[in-house]
Amino acid sequence: MVFAGQAFASGAAEARVPLSYQETGYPVTSWSLSITPQTSAFKREPSVPPGHLVRGVLNLGGDTNNALPLLWQRDQGKLYLDLNRNRDFGDDSNNVFSTELARESSFQTFTNIHLTVNVGGRSLPVLADIELWNFGLGNGGSLAVRSFWTGKAAFQGQDWQVGLVPAVWTGTGDKGISLEKGHLLLRPWDRQSQAFNTSGGSLETVTKPAELFFEGQTYQLNLNSGPANGEFKPELVFSEQAAVLGELKLTGKYIKRLVLPGDNCEVLLDRPAETVKIPVGTYRTPSVVLEQGGQEAYVQNTFFAPAKQVVIVAGAKAPAVLEVGGPLTNSVTAARKGKSLDLNYRILGAGGNVYQMMVQDRSKPPQFAVYKGAKQIASGGFEFG
Repeated sequence: MVFAGQAFASGAAEARVPLSYQETGYPVTSWSLSITPQTSAFKREPSVPPGHLVRGVLNLGGDTNNALPLLWQRDQGKLYLDLNRNRDFGDDSNNVFSTELARESSFQTFTNIHLTVNVGGRSLPVLADIELWNFGLGNGGSLAVRSFWTGKAAFQGQDWQVGLVPAVWTGTGDKGISLEKGHLLLRPWDRQSQAFNTSGGSLETVTKPAELFFEGQTYQLNLNSGPANGEFKPELVFSEQAAVLGELKLTGKYIKRLVLPGDNCEVLLDRPAETVKIPVGTYRTPSVVLEQGGQEAYVQNTFFAPAKQVVIVAGAKAPAVLEVGGPLTNSVTAARKGKSLDLNYRILGAGGNVYQMMVQDRSKPPQFAVYKGAKQIASGGFEFG
């Protein structure tokens, strides 16, 4: 692995990838929002036209440091934010946002909102679109994040885009918005101008692991944010780790990317050979993306059937086997429900895993026909869902 300014410590290579803030024209991830209603007025509220008013606090990341007071005038399609979070609307600028009113105004989206969020005691910028809903007595919404932190690295002579996307952390330890426990972006540099999303199925991002096996090398991953009282200058630190390897055989074809989570290390394989070497250990159900003829399909680990577990042992007489990959085949199951016949369409790969196409043309759903002998007695199309 080669980086500009590569350093070495204790005989092991350590490389630092500086990350810079970048805004996008598309959402890279989404956070759920809740609104804590408030009946009493904030300080110096703006003059709001009469109508349906939601007054409260927008909760970001379950962190009180990221609570954001708001006034949402639903009938006018107006959103007022207390951007500096001091519960005083009289000292904010550029804090009024509008949306085009549709017939149903209880569901509205406000775009191009520049926020700051508290991440580990630091105030970091975020560009977002806020989607709010109000039905009956309930209020809520989501925040589409349109910014992340990115840099450039080289693995085995190839340039890669490396990045971190902040996430809402609800696990053990400090809860709230986190970059250290966010999403790791890792993809070829020639794709750095392409849209991505942490939930899009492409596996260009994974939840940032503590250790990563990639391009034949194990790395410990750490985020260096600089001095606590200084400017935020994030670096993603890759420290090479020694690892004992064993063999894994993949039964399928057309694998573009395979992510295999383990107890001690996460394995990321791009266009792997039929048999590969990975660190010894126990690995859980993988996620995978296939590509053939310019089309992509994916299966996430929750849709593998049955659940997979792979144990890699050093010096084993035969490699461990993982049934994953193509070719893909069309499959239909039929079950009788009274006088009806319930048909279910699926795309199956090796091991019976169910795949989804990355790009789906819903205008041309799969078709079926039912025959009795040589005579067609029924036909139709499958609904999406």
